[in-house]
Amino acid sequence: MSLYSYRVFLEVVDSGSFVKASEKLSLSPSAVSHAVKSLENEFGFSLFIRNRSGASVTSSGERVLPYIRSLIRLQDNIEQEVNIINNYDVGAVRIGLFSSVASNWFIKILHSFKEKNPAIDVVFQQGNYADIMGWLRSGTVDMAFTTDELAKDTNFVPLKSDPLICVTSGDFVPRNFMSITPEDLKNNPLIINKECEEYDARKFLQANSLHPDAYYETVTHQTLFAMVREGMGICLIPELVASAAPEGVRKYPIQGNPSRMIGLTYSDPDTISPAARLLTDEIRSYVNTL
Repeated sequence: MSLYSYRVFLEVVDSGSFVKASEKLSLSPSAVSHAVKSLENEFGFSLFIRNRSGASVTSSGERVLPYIRSLIRLQDNIEQEVNIINNYDVGAVRIGLFSSVASNWFIKILHSFKEKNPAIDVVFQQGNYADIMGWLRSGTVDMAFTTDELAKDTNFVPLKSDPLICVTSGDFVPRNFMSITPEDLKNNPLIINKECEEYDARKFLQANSLHPDAYYETVTHQTLFAMVREGMGICLIPELVASAAPEGVRKYPIQGNPSRMIGLTYSDPDTISPAARLLTDEIRSYVNTL
């Protein structure tokens, strides 16, 4: 079995297309098909179902996928370690991000990291909590920003606490004039962002046995803030998300100071690549300045 064929297999899985995989690998489509066919002959079962939209991995292919990812990751780690020993800081690292970390932290982190490590490729994917955990389980990413609750059954490196706060219209005033209490939440419609941070709001509501009379669910933060500014309801979001709130809204702390802990989780903590270790150090260094 050839590591070359394994890499071709992974590229078809990740791109969802034999043609796109051939372009990414600078191979002819026939060479990609031949590599996959060779693997299928060795394994004794089909790896892909081809259709008009591209190619989807079979159930049998799904079963061998994590093992192939692990094998390729180990090979990449060996190559990176050898390069470091020979004073060549090269390699690649894939990281998953949720939106608030991507916009508030990671662009600055990436800029600093690339200045120090220009030969290390960083590939980042942005998604919601469910996307990120799926990428970690499948090995699609090497590491990812997660939260303590999200990654409680996996390896988790805490970085920074992120308070949950309430964003309201400009004329809203809490009952105690200073912070949001359960009574404030009972009597106002709640707007929740479905993209990612709804998990944090729902977790707080459930912990406090709160069941607001009305919900609005949005897809983007821009829509959420626009609805809040118009007085259509209030929202509970992490402070990192609220940093993008426009003028015309107010931000209040929540009684009890609920929060999420942002941290890092690794797809395989036993085989963290040299590039991933370097990126981890850069992330920690940045967060320590906040």
